[in-house]
Amino acid sequence: MAELTVSNALTQMKAKNLDKGKYADGRGLWLVKSRKDAGKWILRIVVDGKRREMGLGPWPDVSIAEARESASEARKKLRQGIDPIQDRRTQRSRLNRLTVGRIYGSPTSSWPALTW
Repeated sequence: MAELTVSNALTQMKAKNLDKGKYADGRGLWLVKSRKDAGKWILRIVVDGKRREMGLGPWPDVSIAEARESASEARKKLRQGIDPIQDRRTQRSRLNRLTVGRIYGSPTSSWPALTW
């Protein structure tokens, strides 16, 4: 017998009316509400045999549709053998590694010569 999985269990109105708690949307996507008017999206995944939780953003700033799309992209990376949490960390660290050369271009080409 085929296993039934719930998918897209939440709607915007349903999420808005839920009290504090954890609520499954399906396929590992959870809405974790800290208050009636605030919460966060979490994707539960298994990476290298370990269960991990990946944050997908604050609710209601991140809509259900956006959270589902982000979850779908993370699951796609998993199927390709990529850890989506580590991949995101790597991408963020690349963005944070700004150097003077990247900001202003090559120091020898646009900076005035220093004379003492």
